[in-house]
Amino acid sequence: MSLPADEPTRPQRRHALPSYRRRYTQVLVILVIALALVAVLAYRHAVTEVDSVADRAALHATRMALLDAAVDRLHRVRQRLHESLLTPPPGHDDALDRSLQQLDMALTRLARGHAGHGGDTATLTTALQQDVMTLRSQIGEWVAKRDEPRRWPPSTRLIDDELQVSDDRFVAHLDAAIAALRDSDDAAARAVLLRLFDLQKAWLRMIGELHLVIADRIGAHAAEPGVGRPARERNVRRQLRQVDTLLAALAAAIDDARPAASAALPTDDIRALGGHADRWQRAFARLVRDLDDGDWRQDLGLLRTEIEPLLQTMQQRLDGLRTDLQARRRQQLDTLSAAGHGLGSLLLAATLLLLLVGALGYLSLDRLILRPIEGLADARKRRAPGVRAAPPPAVAETRDLVDAFADLQAKVTEAERELEHLAHHDALTGLPNRALLRRRLGEAIDNAAGSELLVGLLFMDLDRFKQINDSYGHAAGDRMLVEIGRRLHTVFRQDDLVARLGGDEFAVLLENIHARDEMVALADKALDAIERPYAFDGHLFYSGASIGIAVAPDDGTDPDRLIQLADAAMYACKQDEGSGYRFVSSELSTHAAARHTLENELRSALRQHELELHFQPVVTTAGDVVHCYEALLRWPHAEQGLLQPASFMGALVDAGLCGNMSDWVLDRIHTRQPDPDAVVSFNLSARLLHDADFAHRLIERIESGRLDPRRLILEVTEDTLETDLQGAAPVLARLQQRGVRIALDDFGTGQASLSHLRRFPFDYVKIDRSFIAGIGRVPDDEKLIDAIIGLAHALGMRVVAEGVEQEAQRAFLADRGCDYIQGFLVGKPAAGDA
Repeated sequence: MSLPADEPTRPQRRHALPSYRRRYTQVLVILVIALALVAVLAYRHAVTEVDSVADRAALHATRMALLDAAVDRLHRVRQRLHESLLTPPPGHDDALDRSLQQLDMALTRLARGHAGHGGDTATLTTALQQDVMTLRSQIGEWVAKRDEPRRWPPSTRLIDDELQVSDDRFVAHLDAAIAALRDSDDAAARAVLLRLFDLQKAWLRMIGELHLVIADRIGAHAAEPGVGRPARERNVRRQLRQVDTLLAALAAAIDDARPAASAALPTDDIRALGGHADRWQRAFARLVRDLDDGDWRQDLGLLRTEIEPLLQTMQQRLDGLRTDLQARRRQQLDTLSAAGHGLGSLLLAATLLLLLVGALGYLSLDRLILRPIEGLADARKRRAPGVRAAPPPAVAETRDLVDAFADLQAKVTEAERELEHLAHHDALTGLPNRALLRRRLGEAIDNAAGSELLVGLLFMDLDRFKQINDSYGHAAGDRMLVEIGRRLHTVFRQDDLVARLGGDEFAVLLENIHARDEMVALADKALDAIERPYAFDGHLFYSGASIGIAVAPDDGTDPDRLIQLADAAMYACKQDEGSGYRFVSSELSTHAAARHTLENELRSALRQHELELHFQPVVTTAGDVVHCYEALLRWPHAEQGLLQPASFMGALVDAGLCGNMSDWVLDRIHTRQPDPDAVVSFNLSARLLHDADFAHRLIERIESGRLDPRRLILEVTEDTLETDLQGAAPVLARLQQRGVRIALDDFGTGQASLSHLRRFPFDYVKIDRSFIAGIGRVPDDEKLIDAIIGLAHALGMRVVAEGVEQEAQRAFLADRGCDYIQGFLVGKPAAGDA
């Protein structure tokens, strides 16, 4: 903001101020260094603790593995001893000796693994090594007593000579019977096999119970021998009864079997089972009586009084080692947890420190920066003579901000003026634009209200400007527009407003006019100024203008209505002869009103989807094979009936709805065509291809799959290419690369037909119907058709003849090699599916 006039700016001596940035940076650097140092120390401590705990955990795992191995070896020794209570199998003593050796080695490794511990652990490992030596000595003595035949009582020989022999023979016959029936498909044999399986299970359970009877007698499962033996004996007898029942069922099954089936059964083996079972049962009864004798085994005293207590002592010591290892493991976990808590506390302290520094930083920022800025803002808002200025800054940053603020305010004010100018003026000529013209027109009409003064509005459209622009480039066209603006400024009065509306259109607002003659005189001067030659780069250019004049209040007082009428008068003048002027008339008013109504109706029809697509076939000239369908736009008007595009295309262009209409057609073209697989052609104005948004939407439809490029032909009308081919060609080329075929429509009606064929490789050339109508009547038309077909074929393009309605026309075209025909002769347009 600029200073008041009574306070001129003076150069002031800038004294050094402390920098808030430097202060804050210093504090921040110190804090970062301290936190980094703490973080490094904490990290090293945490890594050391984790490594130490990891090492101890690995050592703990090793010791636990050694302890488990020792427990397992002790269990195996105890198992071997129990297996030796009855008659041991061959090699059993060697197995027992190997188990003792393995136990000794396991305890030795365990002692080495606990080396260096000291205390109770060392004592336990040493005691275990001594225990294993004592155990080996006692087991050796026990084996010697067990192997001395005179020490074995009759019960032992009963087990070996009768029970074991009967068991072996019973099992042998049972296995033979099962093997004989295992693969038999006979139903009776399968039933016998199932009973044999049940017998096998019952027998094995009985033998297992016998082993438990003997173990209870020894005292393997209780402190007092024989406590659980009665219950075990009852279990043996119950299993014996089950065996007897199954043997009786097997005997009955053999007796009841048919001779043929009985011959396939292992009768001898099954009958032998009963005898072996009876002998085993009698031997078991004698064994029960012998077991009641207190002197039934002389080697069991050593087993109960010395070996078993020693085994229990060793087990207790191993359990003590396990308890010690678990305690050490808990201690390691506690150490790791403590380290984690310490690190967490450190991080919490660092976080609190950061919060404290942040709070102190904010307080200092508020005192040294924010409050001075707030005071500066308040002072600048209230700045006026007699009002105290903002307080002096305390730090360098605030002083720099004050200076930057003043400079920024000056630049913003200048930018606002520039934006205001750009918003209401043409960038090329510097003249007012349409928005400013409309605003000034409304103000002029309001100022003239109640007086006899007139307000004139001149609309100008330059003649031959597009030809100059295309021939000599946009630079020449721009210089010409600037020169015309300068000339118009010299023609009109100082109070008149000369505006550029866009392109080659200008407008002039005339105020304080007493009669129309004044407007005529000014319009003549404007025409004279515009028609003077223009010299650029050694070339002379000539132009003219068509001027439409609307007068307020004669033609109305609504600014938009006056602009519309002036535009209509200008357009009518251009249609008449050009390079002149024309006032708004009643006919033009009626025409403009009708045109306005038509535009509104057209907008409503497009919004409510009242338009229709009709499809006309394009067939081969010789065989009437449908090549494609042309999509034709129709408007079923409520009052005027079915309208063709020629009836409303001008209103469509003036209303700026060409892009909307084309989008509507492209969205529905493949849903309403007669044949889903047919190729469809569609007429598109080349001017639309200059619209970047429309071109993007068209290509996006193809790339997204909503339009199949292989089944789409775009027809470009030749008259729209006269000034638009240069801009449309890149978009057409991109469409061709994606598979879309391009047709040049109404060929021969434009001013540069051959130039179009040379400048763009069209896929089709469509001969205008005006030439086809001359077949058989106008020889020159026939020659032109022949030449067009030959030229198109020479350029690799196919030819479509439009408006074919007679067989004679078809015959002529077929004779000349025309590829396709279209017209009422081969098919009228028909509405597509809704």
